[in-house]
Amino acid sequence: MTKTTDAFALPSAARTFYEANSLAEDVKTQLEETAMFLIGVSRRSTEETFKLGEHLERAAGLLPEGTLEKWAVERCGYTARHVRTQRAVFRNLAQYKDILVELAVGPTVLGKLSAAEPEQIEQAIGFAAQNGKLRVQDVAAIMAGSKDEAEARPQIDPYDVGGIDGLKAIIAIKVREGLKSFIGHLEEIRAHIDEALPKKNIVKKSLADKTHLTARLARRELESLAQFVMPNPHITSVVWNSPLPPKTRWSNVGDLLYKMGSIESWPEKEKLRTWLETEVIPVLEWATSKTTAPIWPGAETDEAPSVNIRAEVDADQPVPAGVRGSPASVATGVPSVEARLETIAAAFGATATIEVPKSKLTLEDDIPSVAEALSKPGKRLTRPEIVGRIKATSDIATPSTTPPAATA
Repeated sequence: MTKTTDAFALPSAARTFYEANSLAEDVKTQLEETAMFLIGVSRRSTEETFKLGEHLERAAGLLPEGTLEKWAVERCGYTARHVRTQRAVFRNLAQYKDILVELAVGPTVLGKLSAAEPEQIEQAIGFAAQNGKLRVQDVAAIMAGSKDEAEARPQIDPYDVGGIDGLKAIIAIKVREGLKSFIGHLEEIRAHIDEALPKKNIVKKSLADKTHLTARLARRELESLAQFVMPNPHITSVVWNSPLPPKTRWSNVGDLLYKMGSIESWPEKEKLRTWLETEVIPVLEWATSKTTAPIWPGAETDEAPSVNIRAEVDADQPVPAGVRGSPASVATGVPSVEARLETIAAAFGATATIEVPKSKLTLEDDIPSVAEALSKPGKRLTRPEIVGRIKATSDIATPSTTPPAATA
């Protein structure tokens, strides 16, 4: 019996899995499309191996965390080890995909190569290009040789490596380990709260004793990971952390951790449960989420930002679609005059029509540079010449000398 026929005998198991994990219909539809691809793969080429890993990664993003292997085993007939290997191929060899496809490296070799270091991968590619093929034993020999060389070399403490590369290396260690510690402390706080919520009476002091020191530590970790240092603008001899932008969501996370760091800041007992359920837990979920652009508590789906980068508008380039107003208003986020007038008019059921006067400056008017302006002596204009230019550019009519009474 082929894998395809086995897979079609699994709808009941798949249905049980979907129901147990409360998956939405659109998610189930996408998962079934992925399952059909995974089931239909038979003799795999190098290209198809990468596609298989890509589909598994996509399925992992749709499924609850930690359930991909169970789904792939029950729905597609894969083994857990095979799933891990294919995902590793997609993640670790993606940047080498084109040349590996060109060299027609087999799926089994790709699986072995996915566990190699970048230097070993590049060495294996060079070997394949020179010899016309790459076998599992070739990759194993390269990895073993690199390991022997590494063991023969004296171990260097990364904190002893100088230069920009050395600094980048210890910064990477700080971010990797610091992020892991920060997330771990948020999850620890949440675990204590989850343990307390099912109880009829939440003992405020007991819960605070378990979480307040961890909250203080997590807040300092957030400062260390995300905030810069700067001189105090009032006392320059004092150096402190520059605050996160106010009213932003990560700033709100820091404020919540600060509040949780002292029991005196917690709500009264009768409001405690509501605060924990509607504010603390949702914010901690948002901060520790592994999904792309998680929804902020209380925000609509279409309001959730991913990476919000301020639009920069070049005066010489067309304004991007969906951006209205002047370049200054786009860059600063302040509504333009046109937008504000339209809002005011709409309140009275009217439509604001704004005509922008055309500039008198033509393309033929050369604006000198600072150096040119300083190198040429300026011509001093007489008062009549100045008045004449003002009248010419602003279309101001010369006032009549006839008194108003005479025209009546």
